[in-house]
Amino acid sequence: MLNIDRRLTVRIVVCALLLCVAQVTLAEDWPRIIEGIKREASSRQQKQQLSIAYNNYAIELSNQGNWVQAETELQRAVAIDTNNEQFKQNLSVIYLNHAASLRQDRRGSDRGTDVKSKTLVQQALRYNPRSADAYAILGDIAYDSQELAYAKTAWDRAKQLNPSMTAIDERLSKLNSEQAVEKQFDRAGNVHFDLRYQDGISYSSAYDLRKVLDQARRDVGRDFGYWPRHQIVVLVYSEEDFKQVRQGPDWIAALYDGKIRIPFPRSPDALASLNSTLVHEYTHAIVHDITQNQCPVWLNEGLAEFEEAKTRKPDLQHLQAAVSNNRLIPLSSLDSAFKSRDANVAALAYQQSYSLVTYLDQTYRFYRIRKILDKLPQGMSIEAALQDELKLSTAQLEQRWQRWLPTFTRGSYASR
Repeated sequence: MLNIDRRLTVRIVVCALLLCVAQVTLAEDWPRIIEGIKREASSRQQKQQLSIAYNNYAIELSNQGNWVQAETELQRAVAIDTNNEQFKQNLSVIYLNHAASLRQDRRGSDRGTDVKSKTLVQQALRYNPRSADAYAILGDIAYDSQELAYAKTAWDRAKQLNPSMTAIDERLSKLNSEQAVEKQFDRAGNVHFDLRYQDGISYSSAYDLRKVLDQARRDVGRDFGYWPRHQIVVLVYSEEDFKQVRQGPDWIAALYDGKIRIPFPRSPDALASLNSTLVHEYTHAIVHDITQNQCPVWLNEGLAEFEEAKTRKPDLQHLQAAVSNNRLIPLSSLDSAFKSRDANVAALAYQQSYSLVTYLDQTYRFYRIRKILDKLPQGMSIEAALQDELKLSTAQLEQRWQRWLPTFTRGSYASR
């Protein structure tokens, strides 16, 4: 079950101070202008113009995402005009946007990314100690690392500085319900997974789950050609406490919201299905990283079901009945069907999504699905990505998939 918790994003407009410097729009023009001012920068007014030029150059660089050089140019501006509060705020914002950029694109990153992001945020606070956005990001970093007490402190400070940050209220509410359960968790992690489990679950059971996760990392990673270098937090609850932290319909068996959350079943007979569930949720973590959380739900769930089906035979009863009775959920409505509190509707949505991914794999091969995923964080919609990679509209995909479905539900592909 996918349930991504959206991260706070810094959305502050950096204002350029132009004064006597002519306004330009190209970053490559600024070094020439700066050199010209430097040759004449003997008077106080000329030095002020030089600092403004550094500031404006930094803003153009930041617009291109060239954070490191932008930071350098603004540091030069601040060094010349040490009392200019606008320069300091601009530098603070660039540090924050650099940190947010690092956290958004975690592909290929390792645990050092959060350390670097935290350092950048601390630099931002040096130049703007009352930045609510900085404390919000510090809270996000701590929360993702399962440092819940520190996250609460940071988010409380953000809210104190900016009471209008309603997103912080939601985060604090969620954190408070989780902290009551998770503060006493034990750990059985490794370099790839920060696995934490509740008292009452044995270390040997947690260790077995970690082995399943390590295997999923190898198998799912091989299909997607992607192996995260950052640790993924995995939280194992009792069935009762999972209900407390779960957000959504009662039929949700596990979820991924930036962390994998699973209940540990009382019955030993249910452990086999728990292993498959871990594969499912780990796939969500992979897709989240690759697409930067831009994957439509039907494709995301279909991919998770596709990987899970390699560990146990999929249940297609709802799909078979829908095909027989001509009651399939339209592709345009499939994403919303996953939010249904009707377990039968949700089950059909899962099975349809699984069959859609299976159709794409059988017809176009999995590596092309992977190419579609790569297009999504570039700003492409799923419709544009399908057209670009497969020369296929979503309407054509739906029509061809529906023609293929009767064969699939009769078992020609379902048993593979």
